Amino acid sequence: MTAARFSVTAFAAAMIATAGIVSAAPQPAFARTVDIAVIVNNVPITNDDIAKRRNLLRLMGTKGNLNEKAREAMIDQALKQSEIALRNMSVTQPEVDEAFANFANSNGMSVAQMSSVLDQAGVGVDHFKFYIAVSMSWGQLLRARYGGNSLLPEDQFIAQLEEAEKEGKKPETTEYILKRIVFVVPQKERGSLLAKRKREAEAARSKFPGCDQAISFAATMNDVTVLDYGRFLEPQLPAEWKDAVTKAKGDTTSVQTTPFGAEFLAICERKTTSDDYAARLVLSAEEDSAEVDRDNESEQYMEELKSKAQIVTPGKS
Repeated sequence: MTAARFSVTAFAAAMIATAGIVSAAPQPAFARTVDIAVIVNNVPITNDDIAKRRNLLRLMGTKGNLNEKAREAMIDQALKQSEIALRNMSVTQPEVDEAFANFANSNGMSVAQMSSVLDQAGVGVDHFKFYIAVSMSWGQLLRARYGGNSLLPEDQFIAQLEEAEKEGKKPETTEYILKRIVFVVPQKERGSLLAKRKREAEAARSKFPGCDQAISFAATMNDVTVLDYGRFLEPQLPAEWKDAVTKAKGDTTSVQTTPFGAEFLAICERKTTSDDYAARLVLSAEEDSAEVDRDNESEQYMEELKSKAQIVTPGKS
């Protein structure tokens, strides 16, 4: 499966330029503290976290009060992290590693060189990879929540829904709960092993015992991983799997080869739904002129999370 894309364009040039500067003149080492700066829904954010994010923002060419911006960025990240975990929408470590390697390559560096740049800039590989992971997972969560297209404005949706209901045609769609069954193929063995692993996946698919037994079933085979893929309404299905899911006759899709090996999806549940959110998705998908506006959707989602969040600064009442 194609990994959720992590956008690096915003500071690719800045990273290249900084690489030369950092290599030539490493930043002096500063003493670091691990004092807790803020607690977000019981998740502590340390001064060290904020310092690393400040250094990353500097590397990205961000202007203004970097200390304040770094603090707010870490609060936002903690909120996203909690919501991603709650919705079980996290990307995998191989996806993050692939994105990191692609980022390095796009900047004309090896992974080792990129790691050195990040370490010398006071960011560190782990901090940057976690930033990648949350960014990718958040994009995945937005797509799951809002679908491939922007939702219709409220007034337009209500008008279209009322018209459809007058005609006795309230929009409905199919809801799926999915798991990914991945027959892992290491990249260095892809040429020699992929065809064999695809045959193994095909054979396993025919014997798949159902989602409740998926993990124990996978444990009987070598290098097979089960990942919860989550809940999707049909308009929200990822493009690369949409046909396979909607055309599946049983509880599994056909096998596909992906960057991680050979995979199929297990359909744990499918049911017809016609609630207002489903109707809005269906009607939105029919509006070909609607453009994706992920920034607005992300801001709206974050406002909801912040309105319910507990954000505490130690030492302040």
